[in-house]
Amino acid sequence: MTLRFFRDDNGIVVTPVPKQVALAVTYDATISSSTAVTLNAGTTLIEITAIDKAIFYKWGGTASSSLFDGIVPQNTSKIVPVPTGQTSIQFIEESATAKLAVVEW
Repeated sequence: MTLRFFRDDNGIVVTPVPKQVALAVTYDATISSSTAVTLNAGTTLIEITAIDKAIFYKWGGTASSSLFDGIVPQNTSKIVPVPTGQTSIQFIEESATAKLAVVEW
């Protein structure tokens, strides 16, 4: 799946989402220690949303604030392609009260 990025009239980069129904969704309002998500077999792209606090993520391993593959800043979403061969992703909050939403395509 190829996504084409473009700029809106104000010059802000807009990331389109796929024109298909999500394969799976995850919402966790209590991500205090960690949340592991086993991805749907057909998932090639995920949208990660960090609500209230930033969230760290790690492909196929245990996420921590010192060992992670990426971070989603608080109150933002990030669209991330799933690396070849990855079947799971783990999340951990930057600090208390973080909430997590994940959409799989």
